[in-house]
Amino acid sequence: MKKTSLILFGLLISLTACNQIEKNTFVLNGTTNLLDGKRIFRIQANANGQPSTIDTATVANGQFNFSGSVAQIDVNFLFVEGQQLNSAFIVEEGNIEVKLLQESLAEMDLSGTSSNEDLYFYRKETKTFANDMNAIVAEIQSANALGDNLLVQDLQQQYTVLQEKLVDYEKNFIKTKTDSYISALILERFLKQKTLARNEVKEIFDTFSDRIRSSKSGINVSNVVNAPVNPTAIGEIAPLFDGPTPTGERIALESFRGKVVIIDFWASWCRPCRIENPNLVRLYKRMHDKGLEIVGVSLDRNKASWERAIADDGLTWSHVSNLQYWADPIAQLYSVRSIPAAFVLDREGRIVAKNLRGAQLDAKIEELLKN
Repeated sequence: MKKTSLILFGLLISLTACNQIEKNTFVLNGTTNLLDGKRIFRIQANANGQPSTIDTATVANGQFNFSGSVAQIDVNFLFVEGQQLNSAFIVEEGNIEVKLLQESLAEMDLSGTSSNEDLYFYRKETKTFANDMNAIVAEIQSANALGDNLLVQDLQQQYTVLQEKLVDYEKNFIKTKTDSYISALILERFLKQKTLARNEVKEIFDTFSDRIRSSKSGINVSNVVNAPVNPTAIGEIAPLFDGPTPTGERIALESFRGKVVIIDFWASWCRPCRIENPNLVRLYKRMHDKGLEIVGVSLDRNKASWERAIADDGLTWSHVSNLQYWADPIAQLYSVRSIPAAFVLDREGRIVAKNLRGAQLDAKIEELLKN
């Protein structure tokens, strides 16, 4: 009896050892209905973003295999010989199981490691979004061909709604899947497309596990969010401020959220500012009812001069000034070194342009108010 137990124990140990994966390596076991002899290529993007073949496997008895080291968690792709479609998987430590079918090459089943299971789940959950958005794009193309502008606008709104729902889903995904490489990929895309402000990206990134932060996309995100911050760079959320109006009340920039805003730094003594004011007056009269706001930040020292310039130039929008000349804290917050200086904010309070004048400013405001 004791001998039999020892034999069984030894067998279990040997089986366990056979299934163990060496540290920093992966094994991909694939099943497929592709014909035996078909070649499958493992592809990775090189330093220039171009596809590069790393390894090749040949289908035998409905199976294929890849294995290798994992220097850094990354995305690889499987290409089938003679086919245009590819299917992604995540190279990470462990056993990866895939099922690659001829009829659905771009949607292979994935399991075995956490990020690959997350990728499979993410693809299934977002497939409806992708299908619906592609259908709307096709309808927009048809409507454009017919010259039906009203239908195009309606379809574009539908597309925007779906896009926002997808972003909400992805935000929730990355906040809950902090040990998934899929979250790092999504967050890197958010950063590139400026879907989220850099400070929001950093907050989420800091919750990721060490292995995800040190992955390829994790390092890409880290290099941006941990770089020295320029708070008034295009794409950043405009720094918040409040200041006193000519009547002594205080106005906060945050109160204009949801509007397109021009923050205009000027002064009564600034001749170029006074020359530009008529253009702003015309723009404000034309676009205010459509959602444009202007916040004038004056670098004046004399209140009477400030108020007189507002009246003389017909500047009917909101105004603030600390009457501290170049030491004005709002000007310092925005690193203003010369005037006139202007920052254009979208409805979310994000800086989208700086120091535009005349026709360029008009065109930018019209573009933003259409969205």
